[in-house]
Amino acid sequence: MLKKVTLVFSCVICFLLATFVFISPVSALEAGDVVIRVEPAEQDISLTPGETSVGSIKVQNIGRLDFDFTVMVRPFQILNEDYDPDFNTDNNYTRLQNWISFEQTDYNLAPGAEAEVKYTVDVPTDAPGGGQYAAIIAQTRSSIDESSMMHTISQVASILYAQVDGDTRFEGLLTNHHLPSNVLFGTAPSIAATVKNTGNADFRVTHRLSVYNFFTGKEVFSADATDESGNLIGTATPRIMPGTERSNIITWQHAPQIGVFRVVQDISFLDEQHNFEQIVILCPFWLVGGIIFMIFLMILWLILRLRSRRHSQPQVI
Repeated sequence: MLKKVTLVFSCVICFLLATFVFISPVSALEAGDVVIRVEPAEQDISLTPGETSVGSIKVQNIGRLDFDFTVMVRPFQILNEDYDPDFNTDNNYTRLQNWISFEQTDYNLAPGAEAEVKYTVDVPTDAPGGGQYAAIIAQTRSSIDESSMMHTISQVASILYAQVDGDTRFEGLLTNHHLPSNVLFGTAPSIAATVKNTGNADFRVTHRLSVYNFFTGKEVFSADATDESGNLIGTATPRIMPGTERSNIITWQHAPQIGVFRVVQDISFLDEQHNFEQIVILCPFWLVGGIIFMIFLMILWLILRLRSRRHSQPQVI
């Protein structure tokens, strides 16, 4: 019995040692060793049935070590209203993946180098009009020791948004919109809009927020406002995929704690233009608490004063 236990224990030790040997090459990789980037992150292309189109993407090595990578094409769709990407679902809007071929699929990149990946789109004569979507994915399997059974897989994607000539329908519907409440206590004003794509091709929505001082009419937050990195924070242009509904929210960043303002929301897409306004009072919690406390003191003062008057009145015998 003791020999069996010893044998089992020895096997477990050997397995753990073997696992450590296999994993150690990968664990030796540090953050920044293998970093892959693709440009552009998305492309809009126009296609004609029966014709061929060519394009390319650039894959860059911005890490410290060289690596091999492979390119492939996958379908591209949307999973939910949060617009999480889906690279597995195959439907009538993902036929584009079947039309794409590559001049070369395997590459090696040294640190700081880039490779141009060329692709060809052979559009069949019976291709349906409207939107077609696919993702070109660059994948690298990274390991310091190529004989290792463990690898770190990194993937980046360039999304292709194709418009095929033919029966293309650009149709959309504003299904919901939201303006801030008339009175906000310690909360920054925000606007929201939800648009549904009822056509068969993608389009963009332009969503804008502008804020004006109620008393002076001066614009205090512009739709063209940017952050420290130069990114627009007053305007958003989300893309709406066919058969999907998408919401967008814009918040007035660094809004003052107190004031009266006119909040304007502009929503435009295709041939539709929507404009909504709301008067908003911003009030901090400390001010609300101070007002409540003052009212309490006034009520308490009145009660005490009434009691004092009653006690000071002469008693009638």
